[in-house]
Amino acid sequence: MVMHKYSVQVGVYTQYFFKVIRDTPGVLIYTICLPLVFLIMNVSSAFFKPLSLTTYTAQVVPYIGWMIFSNCLTTASNVAILREQGYLKQYRTLVVSPAVFLVSQALVSLGIILMTLLLVALLSAITFKLAFLSLLGRLWLTVLLTYLPVTCFGLPLIALALRRKTVDMIGNALALIVVVGTFMLSNMLAVSANNPLLNLVSPIYLVTNVFAMISVGPVSQFMTTYLLSLIVLLVIGGFSYRHIKILPTEGL
Repeated sequence: MVMHKYSVQVGVYTQYFFKVIRDTPGVLIYTICLPLVFLIMNVSSAFFKPLSLTTYTAQVVPYIGWMIFSNCLTTASNVAILREQGYLKQYRTLVVSPAVFLVSQALVSLGIILMTLLLVALLSAITFKLAFLSLLGRLWLTVLLTYLPVTCFGLPLIALALRRKTVDMIGNALALIVVVGTFMLSNMLAVSANNPLLNLVSPIYLVTNVFAMISVGPVSQFMTTYLLSLIVLLVIGGFSYRHIKILPTEGL
């Protein structure tokens, strides 16, 4: 009975959050297409050159990892902003648990990233001469394997007492640190894909390595590192959720 009520509430709030986005089509187009613009800007030198999956993984997938990471970080940021707007306090007696808001936001963000990756796969098929359906399947499978742990990476935002402007500032700073740190490290050092620490501190690195595991293999070499990263990030996410802040920080 409780699970049925939870599922119904998740469905209702997911539809509501999607409707909010649909009612502002400019924001929806911006959200879906902006990552695509950044991808084009960063890999345009490789356009219209046939790429192997190995080369595609090395040159293009890190930017796709950034898309997925930014999308997942938005989920945690949105819940923290809902708290600061008073929604968690206002509706906490009407929902089964605050997880309703978190899961609903995650489903909306997941839908957006899947649409974005559909466009990425189409663009890649045209410009890099890759099989569209095969690449799309690999990209979507990568999302399914990484979306939960990468979302957990940003969940400490919901457990910290942060004002709305501070949420935005920390989210942007975290994204910048991860992006700059990952690409600098990749350019300076030849880091093993099986390095568990880097897969934990860099969601971009984790996404890239999962795509490589699916597309290039062998699966067995990376599976242990992936499972370790998954477990640790799930623990971080679970701990953050157990300590979620419900009251607006500015109202305390």
